[in-house]
Amino acid sequence: MQIQNAYLTHNRPKTRRSRTTAIAVHWVANPNSTAMANRNYFNTTSRAVSSNYIIGLQGEILCCIPDEETSWCTNEANSYTVSVECCHPDWTGCFTGKTYTSLVKLTARLCQKYHLDPQNGGVIRHYDVTRKICPKWFVPASRGGSDTNDERHWKQFLHDVAQQMQRGSTAIPTPAAEPDSYRVRVTVDALRIRKGAGTSYAITGCIRDKGVYTIIKTCGNWGKLKSGAGWICLGYCRKL
Repeated sequence: MQIQNAYLTHNRPKTRRSRTTAIAVHWVANPNSTAMANRNYFNTTSRAVSSNYIIGLQGEILCCIPDEETSWCTNEANSYTVSVECCHPDWTGCFTGKTYTSLVKLTARLCQKYHLDPQNGGVIRHYDVTRKICPKWFVPASRGGSDTNDERHWKQFLHDVAQQMQRGSTAIPTPAAEPDSYRVRVTVDALRIRKGAGTSYAITGCIRDKGVYTIIKTCGNWGKLKSGAGWICLGYCRKL
């Protein structure tokens, strides 16, 4: 996992935290913007906003403020959290596969550094502090987010971070870049097609032929069909 230092010269309090009790996850709320564009916004805006880290659409990680220092990102939790902002391609807030992988690895690394348990309060959402819809992909649909109402996306993320910590956050090499499109074979008798990347989205069809399909976009464990019919869960497919 590579991290590029791109320290802010503005909106950096340069105050060291006396304690770190959680990693706070955010979304940039600016679809299809780059990590560097968001970093540059922090560095020029008159608003008091910043973040320790920003993860881009290709999984690149920028460190804007050393994680031992306070950032202006999580309101009253600034004094005890490390902040991680994530880029996203659209307004669903769904992260690309590369962004998600980097988020899991970075969060696991920070949890190890600060001796935090991701499944016992060591990783939080901005939503947990202020009820702001941030990051949208991890906030329940009933609260305006894109997660299921039983928070499957969020719970899966915390599980993935815990698993990464068990393996060692530096033990797994960064995966090779995924091609723009690839083919998969459906492995179940009936696979629902949904309007978006997640079970909270409406069902638009069903695949029953165990056929081969082309995926043009990946979002977590979901793939968008080239036909435009919708999204399918890749957990029930085999990549060719």
